[in-house]
Amino acid sequence: MNSHDVIQLLSPSANRVFQIVEYEDEDLRAELSELSAGKLVELKLNPVSVRSNVWQANRPEAETEVVA
Repeated sequence: MNSHDVIQLLSPSANRVFQIVEYEDEDLRAELSELSAGKLVELKLNPVSVRSNVWQANRPEAETEVVA
Protein backbone atom coordinates (compact mmCIF):
# COMPACT_ATOMS: atom_id res chain seq x y z
CA MET A 1 0.00 0.00 0.00
CA ASN A 2 1.38 3.38 -0.90
CA SER A 3 1.14 6.64 1.07
CA HIS A 4 -2.23 7.40 -0.58
CA ASP A 5 -3.76 4.09 0.67
CA VAL A 6 -3.73 2.69 -2.89
CA ILE A 7 -2.77 -0.90 -3.61
CA GLN A 8 -2.33 -2.75 -6.86
CA LEU A 9 -3.73 -6.25 -7.21
CA LEU A 10 -2.60 -8.54 -9.98
CA SER A 11 -5.15 -10.98 -11.35
CA PRO A 12 -3.16 -13.54 -13.35
CA SER A 13 -6.33 -15.24 -14.61
CA ALA A 14 -7.61 -11.93 -16.04
CA ASN A 15 -4.09 -10.82 -17.04
CA ARG A 16 -4.58 -7.36 -15.53
CA VAL A 17 -3.77 -5.14 -12.57
CA PHE A 18 -6.49 -3.50 -10.49
CA GLN A 19 -5.90 -0.17 -8.69
CA ILE A 20 -7.66 -0.32 -5.32
CA VAL A 21 -8.44 3.20 -4.10
CA GLU A 22 -11.43 2.63 -1.79
CA TYR A 23 -12.23 0.02 0.83
CA GLU A 24 -15.44 -1.41 2.26
CA ASP A 25 -14.36 -0.23 5.69
CA GLU A 26 -11.32 0.80 7.70
CA ASP A 27 -10.82 -2.74 9.00
CA LEU A 28 -10.45 -4.14 5.48
CA ARG A 29 -8.03 -1.35 4.55
CA ALA A 30 -5.94 -2.18 7.63
CA GLU A 31 -5.98 -5.93 6.90
CA LEU A 32 -4.85 -5.38 3.31
CA SER A 33 -2.13 -2.93 4.35
CA GLU A 34 -0.57 -5.60 6.59
CA LEU A 35 -0.21 -8.19 3.82
CA SER A 36 3.15 -8.63 2.14
CA ALA A 37 3.53 -8.47 -1.63
CA GLY A 38 2.65 -11.69 -3.42
CA LYS A 39 -0.04 -12.85 -1.01
CA LEU A 40 -3.13 -14.43 -2.51
CA VAL A 41 -6.38 -12.75 -1.46
CA GLU A 42 -10.02 -13.10 -2.43
CA LEU A 43 -11.97 -9.86 -2.73
CA LYS A 44 -15.08 -8.57 -4.42
CA LEU A 45 -14.20 -5.51 -6.54
CA ASN A 46 -16.60 -2.76 -7.55
CA PRO A 47 -15.67 -0.05 -10.05
CA VAL A 48 -15.32 3.44 -8.58
CA SER A 49 -15.43 5.19 -11.94
CA VAL A 50 -16.52 4.14 -15.41
CA ARG A 51 -13.60 5.93 -17.06
CA SER A 52 -10.55 4.64 -15.21
CA ASN A 53 -9.08 1.52 -13.65
CA VAL A 54 -9.96 2.32 -10.02
CA TRP A 55 -11.82 -0.07 -7.75
CA GLN A 56 -13.32 -0.46 -4.30
CA ALA A 57 -12.28 -3.59 -2.39
CA ASN A 58 -15.05 -5.42 -0.56
CA ARG A 59 -15.11 -8.61 1.42
CA PRO A 60 -16.42 -11.65 -0.46
CA GLU A 61 -20.08 -12.28 0.39
CA ALA A 62 -19.49 -15.29 2.64
CA GLU A 63 -16.22 -14.15 4.24
CA THR A 64 -15.77 -12.01 7.35
CA GLU A 65 -12.01 -11.48 7.00
CA VAL A 66 -9.41 -11.37 4.28
CA VAL A 67 -7.89 -14.77 3.57
CA ALA A 68 -4.18 -14.67 2.81
